[in-house]
Amino acid sequence: MKENLLNNLVENNKEISRLLSENERILRDSGFQPPVQNFSIGKGDRITIPPGYIRTSGAFWQSYHLNEIVKERNTKNNISYALQLSDFYNFLVNRFNIWGSIEIMLYKQAFVNIVSIIEALILECANNINDYCKTCPRIGKCSNNLSKYDRENMKSALNKLYQLGIVRLTNDEYNSLVELYDLRNKIHIRLTQQNEFLDNKFNCELYNKSIQLLQTIDQQIWKNGTLLYSSCMGFVKKNN
Repeated sequence: MKENLLNNLVENNKEISRLLSENERILRDSGFQPPVQNFSIGKGDRITIPPGYIRTSGAFWQSYHLNEIVKERNTKNNISYALQLSDFYNFLVNRFNIWGSIEIMLYKQAFVNIVSIIEALILECANNINDYCKTCPRIGKCSNNLSKYDRENMKSALNKLYQLGIVRLTNDEYNSLVELYDLRNKIHIRLTQQNEFLDNKFNCELYNKSIQLLQTIDQQIWKNGTLLYSSCMGFVKKNN
């Protein structure tokens, strides 16, 4: 970025920060004690996230191939809404100086959201392939069959899709995804043994890794998995 534009950004951020502080001063001078005792003006008069930063649901349908990968409209929408939330988290971590435990917890929630999207895509693929295999007379003897457990458990589904060459990950990518999934499943405030702030497990690096794996999984399912949604018999003959 050119130095003059960078300087403009920095000065604008200083002014935005000043105005935010001024708004909080106005509220306190008016007798409120945010956030315990707060005051909220109408939605149309609140601070607005710049238009276009959070992509539309329809844009995610296209960029993440949801029409091809996902069967049910509500599931497509729910995945796209979760992707919109990821844009919002992205805005927060890139535009605000968030620090300490709040930064860690923000990355934690952003991470959980991304892994949940990956899980949805993998299970969607497994179930849609099975929809065309379940009427096959050979299904009970077919080694390529995705069992009920495979279709309900992400790690099992991932393992089967990996063995069948649908999800073509490197060993490092595969192991990283399993680790991220296990980490997501162990997130319980009461049962967590470590101090999550001092442990610093949830950070920008972990979040970026989860985003990269999401994009990889999406591309692999789109290129390799959706071809089998309506051609299971051909797939069985090809691999047996």
